Amino acid sequence: MMKMISELHKVNTFTSSFHSHHYNPRFEVFVRDKCKFGNLGIEEAKYLFDNAIQMRSLPSIYPFNQLLGFLNNLNQYSTVITLFKSMDSVRIRPNLVTFTTLINCFCEVGKVDFGFTVVGYIFKNGFEPHLVIFNTLLKGLFKENRVRDAIQLFNKITEIGYACDDVTYLTMVDGLCKTGNVDQAIKLLKDMEKGNCKPNIVIYNAIIDGLCKDKQIPKAQNLFEEIICKGDEPNVITYNSIIRGVCSLGMWKDVESYVNKMVNSGVSPDIVTFNIVIDALCKDGRTEKAQTLLELMSTRSVSPDVVTYNSLIDGLCNSGQWEEATKLFDLMIERGVEPNTITYNALMDGYCLHSLMDEATKVLHSMVVRGCEPNVISYTILINGYGKAKKLDEAMQIFEDMCNKGLTPNVITYTSLIGGLCKVGRVAAAQELFMEMQARGPTPNVYTYNVLLDSLFTNGSYEEAIRLFEKMDNDGLEANIVTYNTVIDNMCKSNNLDEAKKLFDSFPSKELKPDTQTFNIMIQGFMKEGLLQESENLLTEMLDKGPTPDNVTCSIMIRGFFQNNEIDKAVQLLNDMVDRNFPLNATNKSSVKDLLAADGLEGKFIGLVDKILPKRQSKGTVTTVELDA
Repeated sequence: MMKMISELHKVNTFTSSFHSHHYNPRFEVFVRDKCKFGNLGIEEAKYLFDNAIQMRSLPSIYPFNQLLGFLNNLNQYSTVITLFKSMDSVRIRPNLVTFTTLINCFCEVGKVDFGFTVVGYIFKNGFEPHLVIFNTLLKGLFKENRVRDAIQLFNKITEIGYACDDVTYLTMVDGLCKTGNVDQAIKLLKDMEKGNCKPNIVIYNAIIDGLCKDKQIPKAQNLFEEIICKGDEPNVITYNSIIRGVCSLGMWKDVESYVNKMVNSGVSPDIVTFNIVIDALCKDGRTEKAQTLLELMSTRSVSPDVVTYNSLIDGLCNSGQWEEATKLFDLMIERGVEPNTITYNALMDGYCLHSLMDEATKVLHSMVVRGCEPNVISYTILINGYGKAKKLDEAMQIFEDMCNKGLTPNVITYTSLIGGLCKVGRVAAAQELFMEMQARGPTPNVYTYNVLLDSLFTNGSYEEAIRLFEKMDNDGLEANIVTYNTVIDNMCKSNNLDEAKKLFDSFPSKELKPDTQTFNIMIQGFMKEGLLQESENLLTEMLDKGPTPDNVTCSIMIRGFFQNNEIDKAVQLLNDMVDRNFPLNATNKSSVKDLLAADGLEGKFIGLVDKILPKRQSKGTVTTVELDA
């Protein structure tokens, strides 16, 4: 603060000598040098600007432009707009540079329409907009997700004779890709290739990245090969984008191939490359391979960062290796990498998954001691963990602690606590918390309703659960398939099959697709009432249109046929399943035998089951990824 005051005093001493001068070239040189060499603070720049406006003989437009440009480069967009208004109030005539800076600021603050208004002033003042201005407006339109307007502007500037440059095309391609219009970006790329402005690697990178994010991996791979065929050299960004794409689909042989190509072409994998592959391996449960890559990084002179360790710790925790995760956590600190909130949250989540709540709580305290502030997610993880461990008093205490610290619980926090209360049968307390959500926020989501619905049904509050289900619809909240499965299942169990069928039949009008569990529930409901034909019709629908029947479907149908003494139909179903290559292996056979035994029918039909159901073994293939090249 004292330094800033000192600097302002120096500037004030210097600028005060200009107030009585009619011409002040020294002031302009002073401003130019200050802006050029960057030894100027925001407040100093504003102070110089105010002094310039108050001079008896106003300086030229140049120091104003330099100060506005300096502030623009420091992202002080609103300040630039305000200062421009003060220029206008004393009738300082802006030039094209001034207008260009102002347009950029309007675009950056999400007011691109004001930018177009400035273009009108440009024409009014006798200037002609240059391409930089239109490039800026295009970027502003994409920032506001106004894709159609951006395309119209692009077409207009080419129509009136502007020769678009690399920046124009990159702005368009990048904007189209980031707004999910990758196919239009590819069309623009083809137009570029036919014209005078040839695409560079930066433009190719934008499209490959867009294709990968759009899960159009084969197209991205084809474009990658095209780049090489045309003699362009992919850089580390190109490789990282394509590697991220193939990782997202678990295409491990392709990952290995691209990494090898990368190294063989002289492009060194960077921290981003390693982080992409390590994160994908961890998400795929391949933590051992991911740890091997961690060690490989040091041989490549690439230092793991907090992102690297976060992926590994999260992966180890999710695969039940919380002890390994703890060792890695200690190692990262030993190596001088400071854990962040994501690190601590991942470790807490790992302990919570194994109901090690004391250890999880210690992590929370440890992060506070190390100066890392817990966030809503940190507390929510603990609340969820205590809830699943049925330690609701501790969960409520954590909830209270986070509120006292000024953190606002989100919908996941409330849902976790409601779920915990329901788990221990404290349904009334869960409902009270639900009502608190509705009154104070956040708004309950479908998962909140699902937790409470399931609990009400489980605790025999059928009518109350149905009212809650109806409330969802009245509040405009769209129920998901889990909601409908819960309601339909409980309708069937409560002998309300007609209501269940009515709800099931309403799916097409709701544009909702029943899953295998939905069909299983309905088939079970019909079988329970002895409506075998309806059950068979549903099975036929599954076999013809999907979803695919599973072992539960098969077991329900066979049990129903046997119980209703429809032996021929049971045999026919088993044969049909085999003919359709349904995976009826030894495990399925055991399941069928078990259900027969439960109904006292095993003596009569076990031989029949042995005859029909072949013993099958399925071979699994193990794919390994070698990235040690």
